[in-house]
Amino acid sequence: MSENKVHFRHILLYCFKKGKRAAEAHRKICGVYGDDALTERAAQKWFAKFRSGDTSLEDGSRSGRPTEVDSNDIKALVEQDRTLKVREIAEALKIGYGTVQKHLQQLGYVLRLDVWVPHKLTEENLANRISICNSLLKRHESDPFLKRIVTGDEKWIIYDNIMRKRSWGTAGEPPNATPKAGLHPKKILLSIWWDHRGVL
Repeated sequence: MSENKVHFRHILLYCFKKGKRAAEAHRKICGVYGDDALTERAAQKWFAKFRSGDTSLEDGSRSGRPTEVDSNDIKALVEQDRTLKVREIAEALKIGYGTVQKHLQQLGYVLRLDVWVPHKLTEENLANRISICNSLLKRHESDPFLKRIVTGDEKWIIYDNIMRKRSWGTAGEPPNATPKAGLHPKKILLSIWWDHRGVL
């Protein structure tokens, strides 16, 4: 509590005990300390408190959302479901939106989209790719065939695109991999072909 607030509350209590009205006490305080010193609504609130018999100058305890939250509770929710939104975490823990954002930042979480991968490779798939690449490099040493290769690529433009979801992860952690869905019947195929000199 700032010194000014304590001082103004003492003045309000003094005026109350002298039989003054809240509006009059507000005018006197603002006349000395300036128009922004205290709102009339705040003066009326304190006078109502004094009338109820409570002459304490401390702020009353507030009901509703707790002011403190354990970061471990937020971390547990995020670890359980990485796609939770800040609003959903705030509602689940009954805390403020800004509080959740602050704790997520302190925990090192960042919100990002998963990366698309054509499909998940097994350990055997990965080993086969390495083996094939090595054999092609050895072949090229004896028979330079790479300049004779025509390469193509294609891209399906799908009418019904599936949206990726953002999920929480720490700054050094790689994003989740999401396999692409099967091709939709409504689509257009774009193709391109090139060799070592450029696009054909």
